[in-house]
Amino acid sequence: MKYHYGLTIREAREKLKMTQAQLAEKWPQSGGGTGVSVNYVSDVERGIKNITDPQTLRRLCKILQIPLWKMGLSDYDPFNPNLSECQTHIFENDYGIIKLTDSPHDRILDYKNCLLEAEGNCFISGTSMIHLSEDSSDILKDKLWLGEVYLLILDPDWIESNSSILTFIEDEEYKQEFHYEIRNSIRKFNQLRKSLPQELISRLKIKTYSTIFPYIITGFDNGENGKLVVEITDYIPEKNRPRFTLHKINGKHTLYEQVKNKFFSIWNNESITKEI
Repeated sequence: MKYHYGLTIREAREKLKMTQAQLAEKWPQSGGGTGVSVNYVSDVERGIKNITDPQTLRRLCKILQIPLWKMGLSDYDPFNPNLSECQTHIFENDYGIIKLTDSPHDRILDYKNCLLEAEGNCFISGTSMIHLSEDSSDILKDKLWLGEVYLLILDPDWIESNSSILTFIEDEEYKQEFHYEIRNSIRKFNQLRKSLPQELISRLKIKTYSTIFPYIITGFDNGENGKLVVEITDYIPEKNRPRFTLHKINGKHTLYEQVKNKFFSIWNNESITKEI
């Protein structure tokens, strides 16, 4: 059976012992308000109708207590971007570190801001792909006019077979279903690529990889300048993972260059990567 959002919606509804009629009354409408027909709910759950409005999906997740990632959504909500205060350190030093934090609250905003500032080639990996495919496709398209974009994303088939070793997910059930989220992100990237002008298609480079890569990365480099946001996903304790924001500075062995080189060492390893 091919996965679609309706499977997750039905599963969550049944878990809450909610009937289709009860969900139909609470169902959020894209223009505001609530309420749809029972037939509509049934069609969604059977995959006959698709939900394309991300705000509707978010509201459904809240109603049905569905974790956002299961619907291909990120913790960052572009419709309600209020962020909690977090403990951060802002500074400049010989390592090029301009921000260091262990708070999860502004993680997506850090990645997004880095991409907004990007000039030149971009390189992106990890679960930041989720927000990228969800609410940043227009930004991504703009960046392709400035340079190439390298997207490195976990192979969903590999995830499905090796979910038990995913240290950045604690819930065992979520580990087993995480590949659905990645498949959805890949589908959205393929849709984006098909919509691009012909001259931009070759600039969007996407590879999957089949190994443990402990970094979530969004970065760019235009030769003279660069910036990189990197989170270490296998850090212990896992709920307080360090996230660095780095500027490119002169030197071959800077932290910026080490992380960037690690990204491209995976990218260029044909034994564990494949193009999509």
